[in-house]
Amino acid sequence: MHKTPLFEIHRRLGATMGEFGGWDMPLWYPTGQIKEHLAVRETCGLFDICHMGEFLVTGKESHLFWDRLLTNAVTTMSDGQAMYNFMLNEEGGVIDDCILYRFDETRWMLVVNAGTQEGDYEWLKQHVIGDVTIENIGPVTGKLDLQGPTAPRVIAKLIGTETIVDLKFFRFIPEVTIGGVKCILSRTGYTGEVGFEIYCHISETVKLWDILMEAGAEFGVTPVGLGARDTLRLEAGLPLHGHEIAPDIPAVGTPWEFAINYEHEFIGKDALLAKRGHFFVYPFIAEGRRKPGAQARVIANGAVCGEVISDIIAVSLGKKPAGFVRTTCPLETGSVVTLEGEKGTRIEATIVENPLWKGTSRKKMATFLQ
Repeated sequence: MHKTPLFEIHRRLGATMGEFGGWDMPLWYPTGQIKEHLAVRETCGLFDICHMGEFLVTGKESHLFWDRLLTNAVTTMSDGQAMYNFMLNEEGGVIDDCILYRFDETRWMLVVNAGTQEGDYEWLKQHVIGDVTIENIGPVTGKLDLQGPTAPRVIAKLIGTETIVDLKFFRFIPEVTIGGVKCILSRTGYTGEVGFEIYCHISETVKLWDILMEAGAEFGVTPVGLGARDTLRLEAGLPLHGHEIAPDIPAVGTPWEFAINYEHEFIGKDALLAKRGHFFVYPFIAEGRRKPGAQARVIANGAVCGEVISDIIAVSLGKKPAGFVRTTCPLETGSVVTLEGEKGTRIEATIVENPLWKGTSRKKMATFLQ
């Protein structure tokens, strides 16, 4: 099992470790998952995300390469912009969801999930065209996420307010120096709150962690594990590969179709068009204090029409059960369905709008620096 450069730090902090995507990762710390979750919503949390994969793609035809391999409107991107994307197979299933960074028309970075990165790399290499070169830079790249309403004040303390005050959502600064560490500073994240994904050389990861923890102490920075990361992302209405999206599930009828632009040709497009209107994914909030359980049946209008694909106790929503269902029938926001578990337990749930929790991620940066 792989270990990140911060493995010993996590152990010293008393983290409960667990396997994720082939990596030994912190699930939560002694503070507990709920407190870590609330820290990100109220102050800020620091995540070790070094298990993620990164590919550097260069070449004169790289923009055309991405236009074929990814679903979003890549050719509309400008320098310093990041964009959320799906990479599909021929059947329209999601090989991976990823973020593409454009440095310029000939230089890009693709950030992918931990458990899929080897397959992603082979898939990309198989589809190389013309003047395109792919380099797997994951082994030499460290990645930390600083997320939450006080995160901008932490970064401003380190590199100056003027450096980030105009940084918009899904934009990045190609090179900044944080306490002597050269970084890529990206205003992206997976929690629904304002924050940053920060990339550095793998050898500088421990130093960067220590810098951020020290600078963030006065702003309530808290180490956060993958447990709270999952509850945060689900409340924020974001998918997890292998749950809401997967290679054997067509990427249609979901809240994330904003990542699909049908005005260009991409692998899997024809399959998606053929399957539209046949599958749907919806968020729900349930009554009570018990989760329905993954694969609980969805009963609507007296008939079974789907299953629960993920569920949590939503800390920010009064500790109510919440999650996503996949159905073969369309449902309206406000519809009440029954979720039936393996032992016949039944929970009433309401289909709601996505996201479940409207965080701070899209607010103007200046709002947090006053």
